[in-house]
Amino acid sequence: DGPANLLHAVQVAASPASRERGVMAVMNETIHSPRHVVKAHTTAVNAFVSMNAGALGCVNAAGVRFYQPPARKVNTRPRFQLPDRPPLPAVAVIYAHAGMDAGLVEAAAAGGARGIVLAGAGNGNASAAVLDALAAAARRGLLVVRAARMPEGCVNRNVEVDDDRLGFVAALDLPPSKARILAQLLIASGISKPGRAQAAFEPYNA
Repeated sequence: DGPANLLHAVQVAASPASRERGVMAVMNETIHSPRHVVKAHTTAVNAFVSMNAGALGCVNAAGVRFYQPPARKVNTRPRFQLPDRPPLPAVAVIYAHAGMDAGLVEAAAAGGARGIVLAGAGNGNASAAVLDALAAAARRGLLVVRAARMPEGCVNRNVEVDDDRLGFVAALDLPPSKARILAQLLIASGISKPGRAQAAFEPYNA
């Protein structure tokens, strides 16, 4: 968005301190993890923030500084296969709201969606009619992911909703927009079973 952001991004990418840290986002002198960064303001220069985990570090005239050492972990995330040509598989995002019936879920499934992300209330919840329609979609082979409208917190699995029984995936700390992209990649890679898909949403596999 501006020369300073571009300069700082290059500085971070070139810094030896950035080794083993993977992809990062740099805005307004702040270094973010791609998993946690979200745009939280429409126009402000500090529009990007890292929910839940906080920023990774900062970059300014003094150089690049990280707040913690690189994570030491074994990455078990599946390797994704992109289709030969665009687009990625269709995945709909449906926002829960008061008085909601099954219509939007049924329309998405009938319209060719191969996955549905519920941007639910509270802990990724919705009305009984919506959950029933999502469960029916899951039985037909659609990848159904429960996320939340709120910017912070996690959608916990098998707490308010019986995900195992209904065939759902819990997005955990991913917002609906990121959950949709991950669902598209999973479907494109032939991963649509809830058990295998759930593993890809785990933070320690990010």
